[in-house]
Amino acid sequence: LLTRTSQVRGELKTKMRSLTASFFGFRTSNSNNVIRQNRDLAEFLKDGAVFAFKDWESKSGIYKTELLQLGINVMWFANRHDEGVVHHKYFDPMPVEVIALVLTAVSFLFYIQVDGADESLVD
Repeated sequence: LLTRTSQVRGELKTKMRSLTASFFGFRTSNSNNVIRQNRDLAEFLKDGAVFAFKDWESKSGIYKTELLQLGINVMWFANRHDEGVVHHKYFDPMPVEVIALVLTAVSFLFYIQVDGADESLVD
């Protein structure tokens, strides 16, 4: 996992983009109204790391969000040849670094959404 860090980061960002958009309800549009709604939603989710909670309103269930599990599954357990299946002993228990990496990717996507930064320039 650590020997191909850059590749893992890029692959994770790509996979988390669609998961994050559908999970939180971000919409694709050039409409100023939709762009503003997406920015407002991203700001809300970033504030206090609300996105990392299972229940955003009560801020309960830290690191229990379904998005975290979905991201881990898609990235490392999608098929029997993926790293999580082949090297399962390294994923039981789930390393804190893996959880942090997935949450960082989600946070990065909010940064792109809010600030409109060019994703290709940030790595």
